[in-house]
Amino acid sequence: MVVDRIRQVIELNKITIDEFAERIGEKPTRLKDVLREKQRPPLEMIQSIVEKFQVDANWLIGISGNFHRSGTDSEEEYNYVPMFDVEVSAGSGAAAYGVTEPAMHLAFRKDWLKSRGLFAKDLNCVVARGDSMEPTINSKDTLLVDTSKNNPRDGQIYVIRSSDVLWVKRIQRQIDGSLSLISDNPTYAPMQLNLDDHPDIQVIGQVVQISKDLT
Repeated sequence: MVVDRIRQVIELNKITIDEFAERIGEKPTRLKDVLREKQRPPLEMIQSIVEKFQVDANWLIGISGNFHRSGTDSEEEYNYVPMFDVEVSAGSGAAAYGVTEPAMHLAFRKDWLKSRGLFAKDLNCVVARGDSMEPTINSKDTLLVDTSKNNPRDGQIYVIRSSDVLWVKRIQRQIDGSLSLISDNPTYAPMQLNLDDHPDIQVIGQVVQISKDLT
């Protein structure tokens, strides 16, 4: 949990790992070991992140709270998007397990969302699993999903639910009304879903942003 949230701080501030290490007074090699989970983040590193980036300490260690300390100017600059503890499959389908409460919230700058025509109330985040959408989406990438965009447009990437199974695929509508679920990895053949045979199919939303780990 702590490592995931340190990654979020780095990504949100749009700086490199080396720059982040310099800001918090750490050696880059030590920080990289923490991010690779080779060692636990020491207390002084957590304290430095809290102080240098105005991060809520409870949020950072996964207890509660929001990204920024309460009462900071920065708090007004961000929307907090729910992240659900489910995996969407870039493969043959992953079970959703009926999760209804978010595991955490990710912070997105309000001006960044506005510039892309996105509204926080319509957004959620999930994690991809599998390799069928490579190189566009890799396993463990975080996907930002706009649930207001649930009327499929050909060629766009969507999260689709069928009963308790989730996929992330490109969608192409067929003449007969069925959907062709297309993988970016050419080793995977398209999957055909006939809407008449699967009345429980739901297009949850369009994937509008993909976050990747570069370490």
